[in-house]
Amino acid sequence: MLPNKKLYSILVVVIFFIVGVVVWGINQEKANAPTVSQETASQQNQTADIIYFYGETCSHCIELNKFLEDNKIAEKVNFSKKEVWSNKDNTAEMEKRAAECNIQKSDMGVPFVYARGKCYVGTPQAEAFFKQEAGIQ
Repeated sequence: MLPNKKLYSILVVVIFFIVGVVVWGINQEKANAPTVSQETASQQNQTADIIYFYGETCSHCIELNKFLEDNKIAEKVNFSKKEVWSNKDNTAEMEKRAAECNIQKSDMGVPFVYARGKCYVGTPQAEAFFKQEAGIQ
């Protein structure tokens, strides 16, 4: 019986090895699965009708973000959000949009909303715009 125990032991080790390789392969496949690239996401955002530019730690933007969340504006209005303080491409796009509205760099600020060729600068204007778009009185 001694040879059979060795055979069974070897067989068990081989089975565990094969299972381990299969699990590892599945995890590798998940890790390498294609995701939406930042470039693709950026291209989708560029075609958005309404763009909300904000600064990550801007107190006025935090206030507007709270309003947007509390009123579930994203469920009612299709818009893209772009952070401008740490993303130079978004900053350049905001400057370009502001220029379309004849807004000088010195008069720009966040929150900033660009919608259908019009610009809304600051919390009161941006909030009023989103209220109108969402049908909030």
